[in-house]
Amino acid sequence: MKKLSTQFCVSDDSVNCYGYRLLSSGFMPERYEPKIGFLMHDREEGVAVKWEDLRVEGDKIFATPVVNDVSFPKLLQEIEEGFYVGASVGHIVALEWSDEPEMKLAGQTGPTVTKWYCREISIVDIPGNHHALAKLYDENKNVLMDLSDRCNDNLFKKPNMSQVKPLSTADYAVLNLSADATAEQVSAALQALSERAKRADDAEKKYNDLVSQYAQERVEAIVAEALKDGKMYPAMAEHLKKHYAGNPEALAELVATMPKQVQVKDLTGDEQVPAELASKSYQELFVSGELETIKNKYPNYYKKLEEEQING
Repeated sequence: MKKLSTQFCVSDDSVNCYGYRLLSSGFMPERYEPKIGFLMHDREEGVAVKWEDLRVEGDKIFATPVVNDVSFPKLLQEIEEGFYVGASVGHIVALEWSDEPEMKLAGQTGPTVTKWYCREISIVDIPGNHHALAKLYDENKNVLMDLSDRCNDNLFKKPNMSQVKPLSTADYAVLNLSADATAEQVSAALQALSERAKRADDAEKKYNDLVSQYAQERVEAIVAEALKDGKMYPAMAEHLKKHYAGNPEALAELVATMPKQVQVKDLTGDEQVPAELASKSYQELFVSGELETIKNKYPNYYKKLEEEQING
């Protein structure tokens, strides 16, 4: 690394080739950290210099470069022999500015930036060329202006402008617009797209509600028919309704395979005892508390169970 004896004027109050100017009095060197720079603003090639003795004198900003002769072995000689004769501030962060006429100099078409700092200062061949000062940024790294297109009337209208991502060709196609559509046309197309999306969401919800209602009604109908046909008893019916809620097709397939529930007819009468009770022993009915039901509803069957219990 070698520090040159030559000092560079990296910026001043004059109007640059893009029509605006940076006031040296508004430069904030304490925000410029680390004080590095590239060659021709090309970050991809790596850091070419770091700057020392950075200071403001009148309307000019001066600094002395320390050349990275390891990564740029020819740069030191090229600077000394006059191939690179200038320095240029890059990635400028504009904090405050004014578009007042009294602050403009002759030929100035853009604003006067009154408070700013930069993120790098490059070694360049011609200061202020199309590489230098190519973009201005706000504190959030959003591009305020691409100076490749020079100054325009929309520059700096809002201190906290947010970056607007440009539409791609695919975006224009989705909006059914041409690439030269105006901002108003894009806004109207986006509004229409939003309304269509809302209508689609509403329609989808109504459809899903109808499907759910149909499934519930279908399950109820299948269970009711199975109960009528004696293929299941009430407790089983409630269980299957919950298990197959929303899937009447599967329930219908299951019911189709179910035989009619067997009911016991007592020899002493015409009592029809449900299979869920008839399948249990006297002891099981006693433990479950269902023996009392048998006694009250099916006395003949109860008598038969008692006799079996007594006779062993």
